[in-house]
Amino acid sequence: MRENIISFMSVLQAIQKLDPEFPVQYALCLSYISMYEGLSITDLAEKTGMPLSTVSRIISALSQNKTRNRSYDLVDIVISPHERRRKLIYLNKRGQKFVSDINDTIENIKHSTSAVASVR
Repeated sequence: MRENIISFMSVLQAIQKLDPEFPVQYALCLSYISMYEGLSITDLAEKTGMPLSTVSRIISALSQNKTRNRSYDLVDIVISPHERRRKLIYLNKRGQKFVSDINDTIENIKHSTSAVASVR
């Protein structure tokens, strides 16, 4: 259990490097977007269990659109070629790098914990 908590803390610290006050809801949405690139805002709201209006504001903040706080520029919003009212969400290069850095953090923790476990 201790290793899992250490992994969790390391992920939080990696997220904190982007912004010390990065909301957990943003991180959750970003995680789903990285797993299901091209999903719609409505699909994301369903997957996260958050209201559509909340997810819409989060996507605005994660994209280049300005909100009251700031723009993180981690995702791109694309109009669906099949349904003009449907907006699809993709990680942009910066978002891919951010998610890759978090993944690397997790992998490093796995390797260091398995190395420590094999020494015991």
